[in-house]
Amino acid sequence: MNFKRRISFLLALTLLITSCMLTSCKKEEIIPATTTTTTEPTTVPEPVDINPLTGEEGLDESAIGKRPVAVVVENTPAARPQWGLCSPDMVIEGLVEGGITRMLWFYSDISRLEKAGPTRSARNNYVEMAQAFDAIYVHLGGSKHAYKLMNNDSTIDHIDGLNSDGYFKRDRSRGVAIEHTAYTTGEWILKAISDKNIRYDIKPEYENPFKFAKEKRTLPQSCNSVTAVFSSSYKHTFEYNAEDGLYYNKMNQKPMLDDNGKQMSVSNVIIIYCNVTYYDTKYAEWNLTKGSGVYISNGGAQNITWEKGDTHDMLKLYDENGNELELNTGKTWMGFVPKSNPVEIK
Repeated sequence: MNFKRRISFLLALTLLITSCMLTSCKKEEIIPATTTTTTEPTTVPEPVDINPLTGEEGLDESAIGKRPVAVVVENTPAARPQWGLCSPDMVIEGLVEGGITRMLWFYSDISRLEKAGPTRSARNNYVEMAQAFDAIYVHLGGSKHAYKLMNNDSTIDHIDGLNSDGYFKRDRSRGVAIEHTAYTTGEWILKAISDKNIRYDIKPEYENPFKFAKEKRTLPQSCNSVTAVFSSSYKHTFEYNAEDGLYYNKMNQKPMLDDNGKQMSVSNVIIIYCNVTYYDTKYAEWNLTKGSGVYISNGGAQNITWEKGDTHDMLKLYDENGNELELNTGKTWMGFVPKSNPVEIK
């Protein structure tokens, strides 16, 4: 091969190799580097201003993590209409003596209480129910058995109106006997807590006494009204109003009104059946170990069980399957009704 032909051959070969390389590069897919970003799921924190007795938001910052206050209020005809009847977050009611009942009004934020009364004396059962919620117990006097319980247990914090130091006053404008005239306020109770150096922070195990449903529950049995009978002269009937979802309280078929004429209403009615015996021939003693009951809310009802035990044990509520009972949010009335007096549900 002469020189010119050799040069031509080499040039052609070079062009062919270059062409193949370029073609190969075009066919090769170049994948750009990418950066993968992982997005963590957003967790919405639970609100801290939940009222532990109602499950509702809006508890004042000053009351978060504080003990509830339980005030003893009487329920005889001379005491009605009570001052502040519609103000408690929860009401516990049961027999004391002679077929009459007394109430225990619970507040998660006692500072908002304007006036509560007529305040009355302590009984064992109410002392123990206050302790079930780590509550500060407010009363005016008491039976010897209640004083024995409170004096023998230094962990029971109570404010006694007989040694009021200005924490109670009397309103005699109704013209009734003096025992139906005592009252207190949230401001005075807070002053008593401070003056007496009473523990105000709640114990952690009592912070959440109830489990509340995230959405309003519909219960299995229809319930437009329920009647709880404590005695022949103390019968509560709660009638359901579907427009606002509340049960309105009647006492012996008459609307139970506060001193401003407003009828008491609640979201939850809880009937606690218990054996009731009497000591010293007159004082009612509730058996607070365990038993059955009925939960009423949102136009329905379901059977429940409950248990407590010793003085400082919490009250536990369970559904038919033994799971912790889920309450609808809102105020609660809880009646400790003699087991021999089953409720009437319509």
